[in-house]
Amino acid sequence: MKYTINLFGYNVDCKISIGSEGLSIEIPDENQNALRQYLVRVLPKYGRTATNDSSLETLIELAIDAENTLDGHMVEPKLKLPYEFQPEIKEKLIKAAAIQDISATQLLIRIIEKKYQEVME
Repeated sequence: MKYTINLFGYNVDCKISIGSEGLSIEIPDENQNALRQYLVRVLPKYGRTATNDSSLETLIELAIDAENTLDGHMVEPKLKLPYEFQPEIKEKLIKAAAIQDISATQLLIRIIEKKYQEVME
């Protein structure tokens, strides 16, 4: 079944399977790449060194360490985008974000990251 989980302050779409061996979570490659880019962007805020060359495994280990140190959860940096939207576009963006329980800025960042991956692949 498809489900969205929050990993280190980032909502990731995944597939959850329950079998005889237990629970498994599969994250598609495109969502793994988006999570990786998110962690590279966010981890320095928590005093961790992360680069574009870091593996996803290393980034996740750093994120777990950061959250254990925080005794809480990491959050995505808040950005004020310097863009003016037409009112009807802004309303659609806010409504779509509310349905996904994220901020409009986070939704816009996700859309941009997905489009960037499409173009670069």
